[in-house]
Amino acid sequence: MKAGLRQKAIELRVKNRLSYSAIQKELNVPKSTLSYWLKEYSLDEREIKELQRINWVKGEASRERFRNAMRRKHDQLELEVYSQQRKKLISIKKESFFVAGLMLYLGEGDKKNKARVGLANADPDVIKFFIKWIRDFLKLDKEKIRAELHLYENMDIENEKLFWEKITNLPKNQFYKTQIRKVKNGKFGYQEPYRHGTCSIIFASTEKKREIMMAIKALLDTYKEMRA
Repeated sequence: MKAGLRQKAIELRVKNRLSYSAIQKELNVPKSTLSYWLKEYSLDEREIKELQRINWVKGEASRERFRNAMRRKHDQLELEVYSQQRKKLISIKKESFFVAGLMLYLGEGDKKNKARVGLANADPDVIKFFIKWIRDFLKLDKEKIRAELHLYENMDIENEKLFWEKITNLPKNQFYKTQIRKVKNGKFGYQEPYRHGTCSIIFASTEKKREIMMAIKALLDTYKEMRA
């Protein structure tokens, strides 16, 4: 039930550009809940002024501006922390990225099929990292990489295909048939701008799969044997 309300709240905010008060009146959802659901969907100053002119309740515009100010403050803080971490990592050795890729595969990769390397993720940056990783460290030709998409029926399927082709930098003929799932009643709709379904990166190689799995085992064993 909450998933359906959240999806409706997002639609009212994104498509209809309604204020929190208007959405609350429509859905009977606490503003504290809306603040959490809609934190990524702000109104710009022009929209605030227009809605204020038409029908906003007293103080609504001020609260919208306060949310925007807090969001800018949050974004600035994240930028500062990012800069600090970037300075720390700028001189990181290439071998560290090999370890990072092993841990990513340990957490997200297909470990059952002995003849196939595969990793699925909804985060485009993770997919980009993994493709670069298998090319840099496993010396795999780009032509051997395959991708498979898992999307939802209420998405713009063709646009999502183009999105993942750009992210992976793979041609259409290296994508398997897209898997399209039905959206069950009460389940989240996956229509937000930051959701693009899931992309799997796959290639067949018993040798490379063995190399990855034994490297992971060696890494874990080495750490386990280290003295505190």
